[in-house]
Amino acid sequence: MASVRGPTPQNVVVVGSGVIGLTAALILARRGYAVEVVARNLPGDNLDQDWASPWAGANWCPFGTDPRVCRWEAETLEVLRGLIPTGLAMPLPITRFASTQAGLHNHCVGVTFTSVSVNSPHYLEWLGAQCTALGVVLRRATLQSLAEAVRPNTAAVVNATGLGAGQLADVKDDLVEPIRGQIVVVRAPVKRCVMDATMNHPTRSTYIIPRPNSGNQVICGGCYEVSSTVREPDPDMTRSILEHCLARIPELSKDGTVEGIEIVRECVGFRPSRRGGPRLEREDKRFGSRRVPVVHAYGIGPAGYQASWGMAAEAVKLVGDALVEGLKVEAPRARL
Repeated sequence: MASVRGPTPQNVVVVGSGVIGLTAALILARRGYAVEVVARNLPGDNLDQDWASPWAGANWCPFGTDPRVCRWEAETLEVLRGLIPTGLAMPLPITRFASTQAGLHNHCVGVTFTSVSVNSPHYLEWLGAQCTALGVVLRRATLQSLAEAVRPNTAAVVNATGLGAGQLADVKDDLVEPIRGQIVVVRAPVKRCVMDATMNHPTRSTYIIPRPNSGNQVICGGCYEVSSTVREPDPDMTRSILEHCLARIPELSKDGTVEGIEIVRECVGFRPSRRGGPRLEREDKRFGSRRVPVVHAYGIGPAGYQASWGMAAEAVKLVGDALVEGLKVEAPRARL
């Protein structure tokens, strides 16, 4: 993968500190760039409904067919498997159900396989610590535009702002849309995952995802409400979620009833999705008198963790290619 090395490292700004932004920052730092992450929220912060990454179930369970996304997911799976010995990731038996064979890519209506999961808040903190150990600067700021993050020595920008890409003044992507998710975090000795899309409801599904190293915390969900901005948990939905999850995994409850489930908290978060699919592409933007390559990397929706390493690596490649191209353009002038 191309990178620009020399006596003075090239400076790259990553805007956004979700799993895509932090992974891109880590890969950039490993390749010798001087990296700054600029974001409203940073690893270790309390839960913020508009910062999707800490809310994620963060299990690897692909459900798309886009070849590019499938490649990102395959690359990510290899990295996450490599983290199992560290305790950051754990092997996770998954049973997945769908209403039709097409829902399972023509395998069967139910399939069981072994995958991996991570504890998303802890994993973000690990990414942040790995970054800072390599000299990455994490800077807290609420931006109105990408331009506010650009300094005179900024060589490139990675825009990993998720839903923020729809609000930044110099991006304003009107294809960005939130997908509301409601979950119930419970405590139970569950070590397997169920993903069930057989419910006869366009916005509902059932999933049970244990979190590693969390004191037996399990995520129970959920819903998939496109463009909904309702921030409060719906009590009726909470009851429905627990009933459907209990039907799939009885050991969620101490006595076999919904009332016997130990609830840690109810949560609502917003997946950073984009109509037509994720955006990963380079755009050269003018900031004052300078043109700076901007690599947009957002809009992956509910697949952020399972595609993170592949998507971030491709974003870093676009950065490297842009900076090498820039050096080739400037080289003749440098010899005059």
